[in-house]
Amino acid sequence: MTKIISFLFVALCVFFMNGCGTKRQYFEPENLHGNIKFDGSLSSDIKEVARDGASLKNGTVITSNGNVIDINLEEGHSFLGEFDGKFITASPYGIVHVKSGEGNLIYSKDVGMIIASAAIDENALAIITSDNTLLLVDTNSNVTIFQKKTDSMPSLDSRIAAPYFLGSLVIFPTLDGKLVIVDRNDGSLIRSVVVSAERDFNNVIFLDVVEDRMFAATAKKIIGISPTNINYIDEDIKDIILLRDRVFVFTKNGKVILTDLDLKVLGEQKFPFAIFSAVAAKDKLYIIEKRGYLIKNDLDLKNFEVFKLPFDIEDFLFVADDKIYYGDSFYTIE
Repeated sequence: MTKIISFLFVALCVFFMNGCGTKRQYFEPENLHGNIKFDGSLSSDIKEVARDGASLKNGTVITSNGNVIDINLEEGHSFLGEFDGKFITASPYGIVHVKSGEGNLIYSKDVGMIIASAAIDENALAIITSDNTLLLVDTNSNVTIFQKKTDSMPSLDSRIAAPYFLGSLVIFPTLDGKLVIVDRNDGSLIRSVVVSAERDFNNVIFLDVVEDRMFAATAKKIIGISPTNINYIDEDIKDIILLRDRVFVFTKNGKVILTDLDLKVLGEQKFPFAIFSAVAAKDKLYIIEKRGYLIKNDLDLKNFEVFKLPFDIEDFLFVADDKIYYGDSFYTIE
C-alpha cells in the first residue's frame, strides 16, 4: 500500500509540474508603430452589444451606422438594431417593441419567447425566437403571415444574424444553420438552404447580399450563393466583411483570408495566437486584438502595422461605420 501511495504521489507531482510548465502563448507583435488614444467619449458605458447595435447603460443606443440616439430604451430591454429609421428592442420575456427615432412606440407584440433577432421593412416584422420559431407579422393588421418552428439547438453562438428583406422575399437565418426563404406577401415557403449541419453553435452568424450573390455563415462555414452555383469555405469563423468585390474571412486562430465573390482564395495572412475581438473596414482593414492591439492592414493583405491600444479588451466592444466603441469612449478610424 505504501508503494502504491508513493507512486500516486510522484505521478501527481509530475502532472502538476507539467501543467504549470505549460505557458499560454499570446499574440506578440515584432514591431509596434505607435500608441492609439481614443479620441471621443460617450454619455455612458456600453451595457450590451448585439450584431446590429449596442446599448448604453443610460438607455442610449448605437446603430450599425454609428449614430448615437436616445430612443428611451426601457429597463431590461435589449436593442436589436435600426432598420430604415425604425428601432427594434426586446424584453427578456418576449415582448418586441418597434420605435421611431424620437423614441415613440410604433408597435408592440408579446411573442411569449425570448427574441434572438428581428428586422423590419415597412409593415413587415420578421422575428426569430430563442426556440428557433420564425415569425413574419404585419404590423398594420397585427396578423401573423408566416410562422414555423424549426429544430431547437442546445447551444448558440452569441453572434446571431438578423432576418434579411430582399424585394418580395424575407430570408430567415435560423438557429440550426439554415436559410429559410419566405414570400413576404402571402407567407408561402419558397426554399430552405442548409448552410451548415453542425449540432452545436450552428446558428447563422452572418447574412448579407452583394449584387446578385448572397453570403451566409455559421461559426464553421461560409457559403456564397450565386445564380449559377454555391461555393463554400470551411473555417472556424470569427467574423466576415464584404467589401466591393472582396470577401474577408477572419478566423478564430488569428488568420485573415481574402477571397473573391466566388469564395476563391486570393490571399491570406496569419497573426500567430491572435484573438480577434472586432473588425472594421474603410480604406484599410482594422482588426482589434484582445490583448489591446489595433492591426491596420491593406486590402490586399500585403502590408500591416500594429498599434497599442490603451487597454486589453475585457468588456463590450462595438464597431460601427468609422468608429470603435469601448466602455464610454470611442476611436475614430482614419
